Amino acid sequence: MTAPIFQSRNIPPPVKVVVAFGLAMVVAPFVVGDIDFNQFTFGMTVFTLVQELLTGLIMGFMINLTLYAVQIAGYFFDVEMGFGMVNILDPTTGAQMPIMGQVNYIVTLLIFLAINGHHTVISSFIQSYQVIKPGMLWIKKEAVGVFVMAFSHMFYYGFKIAIPIIATIFLSNVALGIIAKLIPQINVFIIGFPVKIILGMMMIVFFLPVFVILIEATFSNSGDTFKMMRLMLRHLH
Repeated sequence: MTAPIFQSRNIPPPVKVVVAFGLAMVVAPFVVGDIDFNQFTFGMTVFTLVQELLTGLIMGFMINLTLYAVQIAGYFFDVEMGFGMVNILDPTTGAQMPIMGQVNYIVTLLIFLAINGHHTVISSFIQSYQVIKPGMLWIKKEAVGVFVMAFSHMFYYGFKIAIPIIATIFLSNVALGIIAKLIPQINVFIIGFPVKIILGMMMIVFFLPVFVILIEATFSNSGDTFKMMRLMLRHLH
């Protein structure tokens, strides 16, 4: 429901149900809990199912924070390049997002698949039962601190991705300002739009190899994304 790729609207709901049921059938025989489920009442069973659902939602959301970061970086691109007023529909989530945010999102998903990030998501789901046994979800105050840290890291990560393009366009604005001062006859406002778009595109192409390395390191099994998710799980039991 919240994990990258699996949450896409392009995947039919029956397929999602089959995948979830298949994972449950594979994992269930190896899950060992400290509670005797034979003594459970109907209300206790429903409460435990809600706990398990909440755990999965939190895991998927923590992983998605990195994808939100690249979308924020795309928003920074758009504002500086003059695309800030234009939004397009993301077919995978049904939400509006900036043009360059959509480009970043697609590239990030391709990298995520290329490094088998979806396999890491499934293995993390299986390993989560070793950290949080069924029915043992307890949200501690430390978990709130981890969530705030992950949320703030999302903005920091997005700004770190966007800083080369922002810095380049800032320098171009300075240069255009100097030209406007020296040669008032030139309409810098009209010239500035194509100049900033061309510079932004050139910097994105130039920065793409570094962007790929950065995303690959973040989504690796030992990267910041899954480290933060595991830290969150340790504070949920």
